[in-house]
Amino acid sequence: MDAKTLLLIDDCEDDRYLIKRLIREHSPKWSIQEAETGEYGLQILHEVKIDAILLDYSLPGSDGLYTLPQIKQSHPFIPVVMLTGQGNEKVAVESIKKGASDYISKGGLTHYALIKAVNNAIESTQLQQKIEEQNKELTQFAHVLAHDLKQPANAIFKMGQLITTKFAKDIPQEALNKLHLLTESSMQMYQLIDALVSYTQLDLQSEHLIESTDVTSCVELALTNLAAEVNRSNAAVRFGSLPTISAIPCFIVQLFQILIENSLKYCEKQPDLTICHQSEETHWHFSIQDNGIGIPTEYREKAFDPLFRLHSAETYQGSGLGLATAKRIINKHDGVIYFSDCKNEGSKLNFTIKKCL
Repeated sequence: MDAKTLLLIDDCEDDRYLIKRLIREHSPKWSIQEAETGEYGLQILHEVKIDAILLDYSLPGSDGLYTLPQIKQSHPFIPVVMLTGQGNEKVAVESIKKGASDYISKGGLTHYALIKAVNNAIESTQLQQKIEEQNKELTQFAHVLAHDLKQPANAIFKMGQLITTKFAKDIPQEALNKLHLLTESSMQMYQLIDALVSYTQLDLQSEHLIESTDVTSCVELALTNLAAEVNRSNAAVRFGSLPTISAIPCFIVQLFQILIENSLKYCEKQPDLTICHQSEETHWHFSIQDNGIGIPTEYREKAFDPLFRLHSAETYQGSGLGLATAKRIINKHDGVIYFSDCKNEGSKLNFTIKKCL
């Protein structure tokens, strides 16, 4: 069995002795660093190369759930196995959510269970690290690919505009119409490339963290980004004081920007939008009511599928990825998104975001 260095963070000397004896009797090549507190454990972690951490749930002055995020923040790819005096499903769930690879009870602890938990934690963390590295490579590739694809699309668009502007008097009307179609198609291609990159990279953006997020500010920023469209359509967007929630702020801005833009686009008169919210037991519930063309009941679920379009690109421009991207953002926040019935015209889109992420 390969030599490994473990960091055992546990304030109970008897428990540390038992765990060390179990490991050394059956895995003599393994070495163990000891710490009685989370603070001292973090200090060792910065000084010694550690393969895995055994972290006690009950520590003096705090608990393992407090120390765990500190470990993962500075050393995201060091596996952590949470230890506790007795089995507790709630603690197990919280440990995994905060980054632990596994969770075992000290009661009746055996060498087999301990070694298996450590080895599984190391293997799963190594796999996670490999996936992260591959995702970074994919992100870089997507940026390069998008840049290379957008260049010819942009060149076609600009050339079409130049020819139309400079030689309009010398070109037959039928040819001008074809040129207009060419420039419109190249711009749609440009926008589709942007939308595809945004959609595919949502799961790769692991650097974004959950934090306290003022939804009112997010809506205001989304409206600032859409200022040209809002002013052009003379839209009315109504919303009161929206809550502060736990979320990824940039994704919430993107979410509202997608949904508001959709309401503006699919409206054949002056758009009128109302954004509301409601606090439920485990989730925040938001809704956006508009006075647009609405969506037939039979297409409400399918509307969130990637590249689904109810109308042709000639009728309403778009990539067909807006609502699919919105759904992925909501999935990241443990919520659901759906259309519901409207009393009057238009559509009502609802989404929920979990309160405790």
